[in-house]
This record gives sequence, structure tokens and C-alpha cells, in this order.
Amino acid sequence: MSESTCEVCWGLNASDTDRIYFEIEDLTASVKDGCASCILLWKALEHAIPNLSQEDGRVDLLQDDGTPLEVIYLNHEGSRKLLDIYCHLDSPTSCSWIGPSTEVSIDSSSDECFALAERWINDCITEHERCADGEPKLLPTRVIDIGVAEQPPRLRLHIPQNESARYVALSHCWGSPEKAARTIKMTADNLSQFQTEIPWIKLTKTFQDAVIITRRLGIRYLWIDSLCIIQGDAQDWAIEASKMTTVYASAFFVIAASGATDGDGGCFLGSRAASVEGVLPIECSGVGGRKSTAYARRVRRSYEDSRRITRSAQSVHGWMTGLGQPLEKRAWTYQEEKLANRILYYTQDELQWRCATFNACECSPPSVNILAHDLSRTQDGNSEVWCRMVLGYTQRELTYISDRLPALSGIATGWELSENDTFCAGLWRRGLPRQLLWMRSHEMETSIPFISSKRHPEYYAPTWSWASITGAVDFILDRLEFHARIVDCETEPSTTNRFGPVKSGHITLMGFLIPVKASMNWDCKSIWSKKMPRVTDNRPDRNNQYLGELLPDIETETHEYPEIEEEKCYHILALGHNSVDTWISIKSLVLRQVQSTPNAYTRVGLLEVRHDGTLKTFFSDTQECRITIL
Repeated sequence: MSESTCEVCWGLNASDTDRIYFEIEDLTASVKDGCASCILLWKALEHAIPNLSQEDGRVDLLQDDGTPLEVIYLNHEGSRKLLDIYCHLDSPTSCSWIGPSTEVSIDSSSDECFALAERWINDCITEHERCADGEPKLLPTRVIDIGVAEQPPRLRLHIPQNESARYVALSHCWGSPEKAARTIKMTADNLSQFQTEIPWIKLTKTFQDAVIITRRLGIRYLWIDSLCIIQGDAQDWAIEASKMTTVYASAFFVIAASGATDGDGGCFLGSRAASVEGVLPIECSGVGGRKSTAYARRVRRSYEDSRRITRSAQSVHGWMTGLGQPLEKRAWTYQEEKLANRILYYTQDELQWRCATFNACECSPPSVNILAHDLSRTQDGNSEVWCRMVLGYTQRELTYISDRLPALSGIATGWELSENDTFCAGLWRRGLPRQLLWMRSHEMETSIPFISSKRHPEYYAPTWSWASITGAVDFILDRLEFHARIVDCETEPSTTNRFGPVKSGHITLMGFLIPVKASMNWDCKSIWSKKMPRVTDNRPDRNNQYLGELLPDIETETHEYPEIEEEKCYHILALGHNSVDTWISIKSLVLRQVQSTPNAYTRVGLLEVRHDGTLKTFFSDTQECRITIL
């Protein structure tokens, strides 16, 4: 077979094209016409879709130099299949678009996988200047002593006395509340008993696999949250939650049970793509007229995850490991991954690795980590860095909404140390007023399904903080000229964890406050593809001029806005603006006055005002004032 292509697959040989699309019916016609490249693609697709000739969907091809071709099939009923097409490095094909890969082990508990993990770890601690040295660190408050590999496993809870040693931390999914309730835990009642022995038979499969991995890789101590934090003890939980920075950052490496939805799944998954789906060899021509073989391998990476990767930067394995796995969907594990120096991922497809220098996996050679996570290295655009972390974090799931701030407290602790800043209920003092410009994520901003937002059932954070609501949030990160000035910002933590929920909080600003009305009149076309409240200028000389569509902080499952009342008077506080062509865009908070407290307001939403004039004309006859937002 030569590198010949046709009108269907011509983009495979185009150096400036990394994604091409075509319909199955077009591929079918090209196969009948004898296009060698399309015939190879057909055989690969048929491996995943036995009834391919009866399908009428679309094929997306994602290519990047030196990596396998990623094939995505989507039918009109929403079914999606993914394949990697690759060759072996020592036997390249004549098709430049088929990149090399190595085979994936059938069993991630195999000797080959452990040897690979050992090589990654040894290379990291001996050759990577950017990575932590791997020297023993001060042990956490409690760890599990799993013994040494030469002796039968006998687990016990160890309470160090200012001891230093290498230890491993586990990042895992607890699962549903029902599953979590059945998971073995350390409590005040069994604390003493666990110091004698932790029963192996009562450990979940994930915990057992983590013990095996830790022992095989020569480490004696293992940290698991449910066994090292006293469950049911609010004070101990608050103290230990605030130490997550140290626990995960000081771990020699972190085991990520990425492919398991709960403790029953384990690290050593019994249904890896290589073992269940198999790999299809496809004979083809090689370089110089020699024979070669291409391979089609099923993967469980989701379509959405493939769409959101940056192919031109690096392949899916090269720039973000553990992508699309169950572990990535959990909010608590966000900081565990960000804080770790080294992570060994046990995914549904293969074994993967990430450190500050390299990402690696079973099927590809190591690649440079372009998303180095070290918080101490964020010297420019720090406020934006924090906003993007909050965006990524809040898109994940929390079983208990009361964990909204504690589950990020480890990162917050590290940020405070590196940036010498003051934490304000999820925002940072030096990031104000920029970080006040958050909004509940709408369908246009996020690929995740719609999730309603609400306030916490009890006071949790001031309304100007994103932590005061549930659900995903986004930020306005445009370059702005700010005209609101921060006078004061104070919060009082409600627990010993300074980065957790607060008892009270306020922020005082100087700025321009404008009275407005919110209307449920839907005669305008919403840019959000759904009905949104209209906002009009309520100043005496502005004739109820339309200002824009309010983005409420709270939205119910039925798309109602309980904090917005018809024709009620609100105010907008203009925080900053930027110029766009002949008009200016003024980013503003939408506020509701607190009747019992003079000059005090609560936040209910966000508004972008598009003004066909200057800032001076918009603020004419409006005096700067001092207000407090609660």
C-alpha cells in the first residue's frame, strides 16, 4: 500500500491539518473505488463496529506527528467508538499518518507494568532537575505501616513521632454514599485496634491493590484518607483537611485509582481495552517496499475528552494523564492531582505517569509536561491562574456540598505560602476586584450537562464568593480597566480550617452604584439560547434604557430564578470595563439592598452592559459611593 489518498481522506497527508471528518457513506464509496488508505480505515473501524456497513454515522480523525491516529466514530443515535491506529517503531508503515506506539500490557499488575513504573520513578529521581529529589519527608499525622515486601503483609496504623520516611498517598473515588458507608474507616472507636492491626479482608479492592503497589515498589508507608483521618470527628477532619498540601506534596508518589468508580473497582482493572477488545493487526506496506503491519486498538477514552484535548500541543497521553477517567470527575481528587509531585495512574486503558518533567504511558514514549503544576512557579497572571483552577475544580462532583471549600483547602494552603496572599472565602485579597467577576457556568461556557445552582442550606460563604452557591462557575478574564476600589475584605472561618466555610464575611468597595430593574419580559433574543431576565436603567433620566441580560447566580432545575423578582429594584456595581470597536463593555455585579442595614447589599448575579458611548456619559450624574456586600 502506498501513501495514496482520495477526496475522502486527503487530509491525512496534509501537514497543516490535524483533524478531518467524513461520513460513513463517503468512506464506503471510497473503499469500493479501491483507496488503500480508506480500506485500512474501514478494517480498523470494523474491528470496533462489526455492522459497519449498516451504519450511517460520521468519522473524525485526529492526527499529530509521531503519535497514533485517533479515530472517533459517531452515529446519529449518539453512540461513539474510539480507536487508535498505530504501528511499531521498528516497523514503520508507508503511511506517515500512522504514528508509532508500543503494546499495552493485558494486566496492569504484571511484572512488565511494575518494571515500567520502577523505571519511571528511578528516572525521575535521578535525572529530572525540575522534580522533587525523593528524599524522606516528615510523615503525616497518621500512616499505614504495610511492612516490607520480604514479609507477609500485616497492616497497622502508625502514629509517627516527628519521623521522616518515604510514603505513598492514594487518590481514589469513594463511590456513592451507600458504597462509602460500607468502606472500612478509622474512627475514634477503632483507632486503638487499628494500631495493632487493620484487617486485610475488610479492605476494599482499591485499598488492597494500593498496598500491593506500594510494597512492590519498595515503600513501607501508605496514606489513605479514610484510614488516616478520624471519620466522624469534625475537628480532626478540619485539621487534617487543611494539611492536604503537605500530605500530597510530600508523598514520594501518589497512586491514582483513576479507572475505578468506587472501592470495588481497584487499581488492577480486569477489563482493560487490550484484554477485552483485543488489538487487530492489519497488513500493509512498509517503508522501502517492505511489508509492515498497522494495528487498531480500542480505547475507553470518551468522545468529549478527545474533543477537549489540544492535539497541536501534545497527544492525549502527552499533556494530561488520567483524562476522562472516573477519578477525574471527583472534586476532592482535583487538589490531590495538582499537589502531587509524581502520580502513577491506573486507568481503564493503561498505566500512566506524570511528574513535573514528563508525562508517560505504556503505549507512548515520555513527553514533556507542558502543564507543570507547581504553584510556586506562577509568577505572572496569578489571579487568572486561580480563576482557571476554580473553573476546573467546580466542574467536578461533590457528594456533600459542605465540602466545597475544604476540598480545595490543600491548594489554598500552598497558594498562601507561595503568594503571601490572604484567603477570602474562595477568593484572594490581591485578586480583587478581578475575582469578583465569577458567574454560574451556563451551557455556552461549559461542556458539562446543565446542573442547577442554589445557595447552601445554612450560611456558608458571603454572596460575593463563588463558594456561596453550588455547581460549576466561570470567570470573566477579559483585560479590563477596573474603577471599583476595594476598601476592606474580612471573613471569619467557622472551623479550625482557615480555608473552609465561614461564619460571616463582608467586602467594602468604592464604586459607581446604579439603580436598575429586572424584568421577566422576554421580547429580546437571548444570547444564552434560553430566557434570561432583562435589566433596564432605573435612573430618572434614562427612560428605562435596556442594559443587558442578567446572569442570575441561582437557577433551579426548571430554569427559574428565585432570587430575581419581577419589576423589583436592584442595583449594579460597575467593577471594570474594556473597549470593543465603537462601544464599551461594562462588567457589573447585580446587587439587592439589605433593608435592615444601610448601604449593605447581597449579590444576586452578573451583568455585562454594552454602552454605545463613553464611560463618562454612562456614569454622568452618578456619584461614587461606599457600599458593603455581605
